[in-house]
Amino acid sequence: MTKEIILLAVSKKYGKYCVAGVDRYTGQWYRLISNDTGSHYALSEQEIRLSTGELSQKLDIVKVKLWDKAISYFQTENYLISRGCPWEKLGEASIDSVKEIHPPNQADYIFYNTCRKLAKEQYMSMPVSEIQSLMLICPQKGIVRIQDSDKGRHIAIKLSYKDHEYEPLPVTDLEFIQLCATLKAGEYPMQRPSLMLLSVGECYEKDDHHYKLIAGIMQNSH
Repeated sequence: MTKEIILLAVSKKYGKYCVAGVDRYTGQWYRLISNDTGSHYALSEQEIRLSTGELSQKLDIVKVKLWDKAISYFQTENYLISRGCPWEKLGEASIDSVKEIHPPNQADYIFYNTCRKLAKEQYMSMPVSEIQSLMLICPQKGIVRIQDSDKGRHIAIKLSYKDHEYEPLPVTDLEFIQLCATLKAGEYPMQRPSLMLLSVGECYEKDDHHYKLIAGIMQNSH
């Protein structure tokens, strides 16, 4: 099957790419995955390359050939891409048009609670109809926290959402990480309202929890 998808996340994952977006007509979620178990089903650079030779970017509208739905116990939005079928770029979406097609989430919490992680057993016990691992939100405010260590640079954002304060959630958005490359370690209030795609990562085997992360950040230019 072929779908036209607005990409809302092209983020880092195990040295490859985690890509997700919504159907340009229905607003349905799609997380695009490969069959590469070694990278936890992330997509390679070749797989996200457009027919023009460029790499896919956030807010691109792309025509993608999908093989089949590939849900897991905590990710009901997964679809396996057809290999060897370059994506075709049809245009670019605006933040306002994304909000019209898929209005920001109005749930009281970011993925069920105010914690930064979810127990595996919680997902395993939930009805399939209630499970979600992708969420589009408009936070009330955000503070970017940049930390440097021997292990490299870590970028996270402390979000305020629905009058709840959240622990800093890690950012995997490649474009946003690049924007922070020249900044010194510290905290920086976000100056412009943003539309954010939040995701739930793979289960961390050491504590049997899934961690929340910020996979896509779309900032207004004014």
